[in-house]
Amino acid sequence: MPSSSDGIGGFFRRLLYRAWFVPACVLGVVAFVGFAALALMHYAFFRDGEKAAMVYVRGFGVVMTRFLGWKVETQNIENMLGTKPAVVVGNHQSNLDIATWGTFFPYQAVAVGKKEILKIPVFGTLWKVSNHILVDRSNAVRARESLAAAAQRIRTEKLSVWMLPEGHRNTKPEMLPFKKGAFHLAIAAQVPVVPFVTSPMWTVLDAHRWMVRPGVVRVRFLAPIPTGGMTDEDVDRLSLATREAMEAVRQEFLATAGPRIG
Repeated sequence: MPSSSDGIGGFFRRLLYRAWFVPACVLGVVAFVGFAALALMHYAFFRDGEKAAMVYVRGFGVVMTRFLGWKVETQNIENMLGTKPAVVVGNHQSNLDIATWGTFFPYQAVAVGKKEILKIPVFGTLWKVSNHILVDRSNAVRARESLAAAAQRIRTEKLSVWMLPEGHRNTKPEMLPFKKGAFHLAIAAQVPVVPFVTSPMWTVLDAHRWMVRPGVVRVRFLAPIPTGGMTDEDVDRLSLATREAMEAVRQEFLATAGPRIG
Protein backbone atom coordinates (compact mmCIF):
# COMPACT_ATOMS: atom_id res chain seq x y z
CA MET A 1 0.00 0.00 0.00
CA PRO A 2 1.25 3.53 -0.62
CA SER A 3 2.34 5.47 2.45
CA SER A 4 0.17 8.29 3.73
CA SER A 5 3.02 10.73 3.14
CA ASP A 6 3.12 10.52 -0.63
CA GLY A 7 -0.15 8.86 -1.59
CA ILE A 8 -0.99 6.94 -4.70
CA GLY A 9 1.20 9.23 -6.84
CA GLY A 10 4.32 8.23 -4.94
CA PHE A 11 3.41 4.56 -5.22
CA PHE A 12 3.14 4.70 -9.00
CA ARG A 13 6.24 6.88 -9.25
CA ARG A 14 8.32 4.26 -7.44
CA LEU A 15 6.75 1.57 -9.59
CA LEU A 16 7.83 3.45 -12.72
CA TYR A 17 11.36 3.91 -11.42
CA ARG A 18 11.61 0.17 -10.70
CA ALA A 19 10.16 -0.73 -14.08
CA TRP A 20 12.81 1.46 -15.72
CA PHE A 21 15.59 -0.10 -13.66
CA VAL A 22 15.15 -3.56 -15.21
CA PRO A 23 15.69 -2.62 -18.90
CA ALA A 24 18.49 -0.30 -17.78
CA CYS A 25 20.27 -3.29 -16.23
CA VAL A 26 19.75 -5.36 -19.37
CA LEU A 27 21.02 -2.55 -21.59
CA GLY A 28 23.95 -2.01 -19.23
CA VAL A 29 25.12 -5.61 -19.59
CA VAL A 30 24.61 -5.64 -23.36
CA ALA A 31 26.37 -2.29 -23.81
CA PHE A 32 29.19 -3.25 -21.44
CA VAL A 33 30.02 -6.42 -23.38
CA GLY A 34 29.01 -5.12 -26.80
CA PHE A 35 31.11 -1.96 -26.79
CA ALA A 36 34.06 -3.86 -25.30
CA ALA A 37 33.81 -6.37 -28.17
CA LEU A 38 33.51 -3.54 -30.70
CA ALA A 39 36.57 -1.87 -29.20
CA LEU A 40 38.55 -5.12 -29.46
CA MET A 41 37.58 -5.37 -33.13
CA HIS A 42 38.85 -1.80 -33.59
CA TYR A 43 42.11 -2.82 -31.92
CA ALA A 44 42.42 -5.92 -34.13
CA PHE A 45 42.23 -3.74 -37.24
CA PHE A 46 44.16 -0.65 -36.18
CA ARG A 47 46.38 -1.78 -33.27
CA ASP A 48 45.72 1.44 -31.40
CA GLY A 49 44.87 0.67 -27.79
CA GLU A 50 44.03 4.24 -26.84
CA LYS A 51 41.49 4.70 -29.63
CA ALA A 52 40.05 1.26 -28.97
CA ALA A 53 39.51 2.22 -25.32
CA MET A 54 37.77 5.43 -26.38
CA VAL A 55 35.39 3.42 -28.59
CA TYR A 56 34.28 1.61 -25.45
CA VAL A 57 34.32 4.56 -23.07
CA ARG A 58 32.43 7.00 -25.28
CA GLY A 59 30.02 4.41 -26.64
CA PHE A 60 29.05 3.03 -23.24
CA GLY A 61 28.86 6.46 -21.62
CA VAL A 62 26.69 8.10 -24.27
CA VAL A 63 24.31 5.16 -24.71
CA MET A 64 23.74 4.64 -20.99
CA THR A 65 23.32 8.28 -19.98
CA ARG A 66 20.90 8.95 -22.84
CA PHE A 67 18.83 5.88 -22.05
CA LEU A 68 18.72 6.75 -18.36
CA GLY A 69 17.88 10.37 -19.09
CA TRP A 70 20.93 11.63 -17.21
CA LYS A 71 22.41 14.97 -18.19
CA VAL A 72 26.07 15.11 -17.18
CA GLU A 73 27.00 18.68 -16.32
CA THR A 74 30.76 19.26 -16.13
CA GLN A 75 32.09 22.26 -14.26
CA ASN A 76 35.61 23.72 -14.61
CA ILE A 77 36.64 20.88 -16.91
CA GLU A 78 39.48 23.06 -18.16
CA ASN A 79 41.24 22.30 -14.84
CA MET A 80 41.56 18.71 -16.04
CA LEU A 81 41.97 19.22 -19.79
CA GLY A 82 44.58 21.95 -19.33
CA THR A 83 46.67 20.02 -16.79
CA LYS A 84 48.60 17.20 -18.41
CA PRO A 85 50.22 15.04 -17.31
CA ALA A 86 48.52 14.70 -13.94
CA VAL A 87 47.01 12.29 -11.46
CA VAL A 88 43.23 12.76 -11.53
CA VAL A 89 41.31 11.60 -8.45
CA GLY A 90 37.59 11.51 -7.71
CA ASN A 91 34.88 10.07 -5.49
CA HIS A 92 33.32 6.72 -6.40
CA GLN A 93 29.64 6.00 -5.77
CA SER A 94 28.29 3.34 -8.14
CA ASN A 95 28.99 0.96 -11.00
CA LEU A 96 27.43 3.57 -13.30
CA ASP A 97 30.12 6.13 -12.51
CA ILE A 98 31.87 4.84 -15.62
CA ALA A 99 28.83 5.84 -17.68
CA THR A 100 28.86 9.45 -16.48
CA TRP A 101 32.65 9.81 -16.67
CA GLY A 102 32.69 8.11 -20.06
CA THR A 103 30.96 11.10 -21.61
CA PHE A 104 34.04 13.29 -21.02
CA PHE A 105 36.97 10.95 -20.29
CA PRO A 106 39.89 12.48 -22.25
CA TYR A 107 42.43 11.13 -24.68
CA GLN A 108 45.95 10.50 -23.37
CA ALA A 109 44.57 9.21 -20.10
CA VAL A 110 44.56 5.80 -18.45
CA ALA A 111 42.89 4.41 -15.36
CA VAL A 112 44.22 2.28 -12.53
CA GLY A 113 42.30 -0.86 -11.64
CA LYS A 114 42.62 -4.06 -9.65
CA LYS A 115 44.21 -7.09 -11.33
CA GLU A 116 40.87 -8.89 -10.95
CA ILE A 117 39.63 -6.84 -13.92
CA LEU A 118 41.47 -9.31 -16.17
CA LYS A 119 38.98 -11.99 -15.14
CA ILE A 120 36.05 -10.09 -16.66
CA PRO A 121 35.26 -11.62 -20.06
CA VAL A 122 35.98 -9.35 -23.06
CA PHE A 123 36.41 -6.22 -20.92
CA GLY A 124 39.48 -7.63 -19.19
CA THR A 125 41.14 -8.22 -22.55
CA LEU A 126 40.29 -4.69 -23.66
CA TRP A 127 41.78 -3.27 -20.45
CA LYS A 128 45.02 -5.12 -21.13
CA VAL A 129 45.45 -4.17 -24.81
CA SER A 130 44.56 -0.52 -24.14
CA ASN A 131 47.46 -0.27 -21.65
CA HIS A 132 45.45 0.76 -18.62
CA ILE A 133 47.25 0.06 -15.36
CA LEU A 134 46.65 -2.98 -13.17
CA VAL A 135 47.62 -3.11 -9.49
CA ASP A 136 47.88 -6.25 -7.37
CA ARG A 137 46.58 -4.94 -4.07
CA SER A 138 47.18 -8.29 -2.37
CA ASN A 139 50.93 -7.94 -2.91
CA ALA A 140 52.50 -4.76 -1.55
CA VAL A 141 55.77 -5.22 -3.48
CA ARG A 142 54.00 -5.71 -6.82
CA ALA A 143 51.69 -2.80 -6.10
CA ARG A 144 54.67 -0.50 -5.55
CA GLU A 145 56.30 -1.82 -8.73
CA SER A 146 53.10 -1.11 -10.68
CA LEU A 147 52.98 2.46 -9.40
CA ALA A 148 56.68 2.99 -10.16
CA ALA A 149 56.07 1.83 -13.72
CA ALA A 150 53.04 4.13 -13.92
CA ALA A 151 55.17 7.09 -12.79
CA GLN A 152 57.62 6.33 -15.58
CA ARG A 153 54.79 6.17 -18.14
CA ILE A 154 53.43 9.52 -16.91
CA ARG A 155 56.80 11.14 -17.52
CA THR A 156 57.63 9.53 -20.86
CA GLU A 157 54.15 9.38 -22.45
CA LYS A 158 52.75 12.57 -20.87
CA LEU A 159 49.73 10.64 -19.61
CA SER A 160 47.11 11.55 -17.07
CA VAL A 161 46.27 8.70 -14.69
CA TRP A 162 42.80 8.43 -13.14
CA MET A 163 42.49 6.89 -9.68
CA LEU A 164 39.80 6.54 -7.01
CA PRO A 165 41.48 7.04 -3.63
CA GLU A 166 38.52 5.71 -1.62
CA GLY A 167 39.23 2.32 -3.18
CA HIS A 168 35.61 1.13 -3.12
CA ARG A 169 32.15 2.33 -4.07
CA ASN A 170 30.75 4.55 -1.35
CA THR A 171 27.26 6.07 -1.06
CA LYS A 172 27.62 7.23 2.54
CA PRO A 173 27.53 10.93 3.48
CA GLU A 174 31.24 10.81 4.37
CA MET A 175 34.05 9.77 2.06
CA LEU A 176 35.99 6.63 2.97
CA PRO A 177 39.57 7.02 4.21
CA PHE A 178 41.87 7.74 1.28
CA LYS A 179 44.40 5.17 0.15
CA LYS A 180 47.81 6.68 -0.51
CA GLY A 181 48.70 5.18 -3.90
CA ALA A 182 47.49 8.11 -5.99
CA PHE A 183 49.52 10.57 -3.94
CA HIS A 184 52.67 8.45 -3.96
CA LEU A 185 52.26 8.27 -7.74
CA ALA A 186 51.81 12.03 -8.20
CA ILE A 187 54.89 12.78 -6.11
CA ALA A 188 56.99 10.10 -7.81
CA ALA A 189 56.08 11.55 -11.22
CA GLN A 190 56.24 15.16 -9.93
CA VAL A 191 52.89 15.99 -11.56
CA PRO A 192 49.86 17.82 -10.12
CA VAL A 193 46.86 16.15 -8.54
CA VAL A 194 43.57 17.20 -10.15
CA PRO A 195 40.62 16.35 -7.88
CA PHE A 196 37.04 16.08 -9.10
CA VAL A 197 33.76 15.53 -7.30
CA THR A 198 30.55 13.94 -8.59
CA SER A 199 27.25 15.06 -7.08
CA PRO A 200 25.18 12.58 -5.01
CA MET A 201 24.01 9.73 -7.24
CA TRP A 202 21.14 8.95 -4.88
CA THR A 203 19.13 11.67 -6.63
CA VAL A 204 18.97 9.49 -9.78
CA LEU A 205 19.84 5.96 -8.66
CA ASP A 206 19.05 3.58 -5.82
CA ALA A 207 20.48 0.20 -6.77
CA HIS A 208 19.47 -1.39 -3.47
CA ARG A 209 15.79 -0.68 -4.13
CA TRP A 210 16.08 -1.19 -7.91
CA MET A 211 15.13 2.35 -8.88
CA VAL A 212 16.48 4.80 -11.46
CA ARG A 213 15.17 8.07 -12.85
CA PRO A 214 16.23 10.94 -15.14
CA GLY A 215 18.14 13.85 -13.68
CA VAL A 216 21.32 15.92 -13.67
CA VAL A 217 24.67 14.55 -12.51
CA ARG A 218 27.17 17.30 -11.79
CA VAL A 219 30.92 16.78 -11.99
CA ARG A 220 33.22 19.56 -10.84
CA PHE A 221 36.98 19.62 -11.44
CA LEU A 222 38.97 21.45 -8.80
CA ALA A 223 42.14 23.50 -9.13
CA PRO A 224 45.28 21.39 -9.64
CA ILE A 225 47.38 20.78 -6.53
CA PRO A 226 51.10 20.98 -7.42
CA THR A 227 53.60 18.41 -6.18
CA GLY A 228 56.84 19.98 -7.37
CA GLY A 229 59.59 19.41 -4.84
CA MET A 230 57.50 17.07 -2.68
CA THR A 231 58.86 13.77 -1.39
CA ASP A 232 57.22 10.70 0.12
CA GLU A 233 57.28 12.53 3.44
CA ASP A 234 54.64 14.86 1.98
CA VAL A 235 52.16 12.12 0.99
CA ASP A 236 49.95 12.58 4.04
CA ARG A 237 49.87 16.34 3.60
CA LEU A 238 49.00 16.02 -0.08
CA SER A 239 46.29 13.45 0.64
CA LEU A 240 44.77 15.67 3.34
CA ALA A 241 44.80 18.78 1.14
CA THR A 242 43.08 16.86 -1.67
CA ARG A 243 40.49 15.39 0.65
CA GLU A 244 39.67 18.76 2.22
CA ALA A 245 39.22 20.37 -1.19
CA MET A 246 36.95 17.56 -2.35
CA GLU A 247 34.96 17.49 0.87
CA ALA A 248 34.15 21.19 0.60
CA VAL A 249 32.62 20.62 -2.83
CA ARG A 250 30.84 17.47 -1.70
CA GLN A 251 29.17 19.38 1.11
CA GLU A 252 28.06 22.03 -1.35
CA PHE A 253 26.61 19.37 -3.64
CA LEU A 254 24.88 17.68 -0.72
CA ALA A 255 23.32 20.98 0.40
CA THR A 256 21.95 21.71 -3.07
CA ALA A 257 21.04 18.17 -4.16
CA GLY A 258 17.45 17.29 -4.93
CA PRO A 259 15.47 14.72 -2.95
CA ARG A 260 16.45 11.08 -2.84
CA ILE A 261 14.90 8.89 -5.48
CA GLY A 262 11.71 7.28 -4.27
